Amino acid sequence: MGISGISGIPGVPQGERIPADELVRDFLRGQNLEQLGRTDEAIDLYERAVAASFDAAGPYDRLIWIYQSRNAHREVIRVAEASLRNVRTYPAKRQWYEGQITAARAAQGSSPQPRPR
Repeated sequence: MGISGISGIPGVPQGERIPADELVRDFLRGQNLEQLGRTDEAIDLYERAVAASFDAAGPYDRLIWIYQSRNAHREVIRVAEASLRNVRTYPAKRQWYEGQITAARAAQGSSPQPRPR
């Protein structure tokens, strides 16, 4: 899987604009893949939205949860910071993203960092 900021995200040429409706479809498909236990495939779809600076919270929230469950703290920080830049949401949600960054930074110092997958 590619990571935002690193070339090679499947289906995302660097700097290309992806239509919002396509990103919404990807998000919904990612949720279905998660339900089927195909989380790594879902991550690719969610990361595509992050790389495209999608402005809805869904893909960011799912990635934060997945990466938290994998103790991939650097990835939590990266995705939560991207959400603060891109997602248009209410103040309490922005505070939640900030809290995720703070918690992941604190956890970084207390455990080894696994690869995202």
